[in-house]
Amino acid sequence: MEIIDDQPWNRGPMDPGPIDRKYFEAAAKGRLIIQKCPDCGHTQFPPKTLCTSCGQPPEWIETSGKGQVYTFTVVRRHGVEPFSSLTPFVLAMIDLPEGVRLMGNITEVDVDNVHVGQNVEAYAIRIDESMALPLWRPTQST
Repeated sequence: MEIIDDQPWNRGPMDPGPIDRKYFEAAAKGRLIIQKCPDCGHTQFPPKTLCTSCGQPPEWIETSGKGQVYTFTVVRRHGVEPFSSLTPFVLAMIDLPEGVRLMGNITEVDVDNVHVGQNVEAYAIRIDESMALPLWRPTQST
């Protein structure tokens, strides 16, 4: 997963909890990770302390970083900075082939050209030295 270092982080402070922090730290290393249970094989996101299927401790696995738009909305008005200066933007649910659905922004495309079923790939923008935020952009084969 590509990491973009030349965009200043202007979305406010990030202070994730200990479980979520691993996700953002992995993104800073170019990895998009989710949890998978070694006992039952269930994959899950958002991350939890225990498998939501069988209750055992899950492990982190790296994904392909590829996905498909399940649904989305275009945010054209937002009353709170810094998001109001980012409008319009796309907020989407992305299905990963590993079996989970993640929420994120789709960028690098005109908001009116996003569609359900569109193939996307993850990339990340750096928050600080230890964390990055995964975002999505269309792949060439959409």
